[in-house]
Amino acid sequence: MFFADPVAAFSNIARAMRADGRLVMVVWQAREANEWDVAIRQSLAEPGGPVNLPPPGPDPFSLADQPAARRTLTAAGFASVRFTDVQEPVHYGRDGATALDWVQGFRYTREVLRQLEPAAAARAIGRLREMLAAHLGDDGVWFDSRAWLITARRT
Repeated sequence: MFFADPVAAFSNIARAMRADGRLVMVVWQAREANEWDVAIRQSLAEPGGPVNLPPPGPDPFSLADQPAARRTLTAAGFASVRFTDVQEPVHYGRDGATALDWVQGFRYTREVLRQLEPAAAARAIGRLREMLAAHLGDDGVWFDSRAWLITARRT
């Protein structure tokens, strides 16, 4: 998901596999389908302002588009590429502080906060705290998520 050249990366993986080997991976579906990403981006944006776009380059959603992912894997030497929809909650920590530490470790979050004036960054962190608190239940901070379970065979 974070490959600058995904075809080259998956070609290397295919070469390391035995003939007719099976590739199995779970990748995020589109940003909009993942409550956690939408909530983080909205929290980092100033109220009424635009949602900050992720920095260019490889990101966790680079294999979200089925046709593009299928083309990448086929070009890398895989066949019988299949996608299965996975909708499962994702756990962000036992409490709000743990979840905030986790979210602040994301490249996207770091980049947005780095670009903001100190007062705006502090407000954004406050909005993140509030948003995470709203997702806190008895067993931690949870968000809905959508992923693809992708399977393929090495040709």
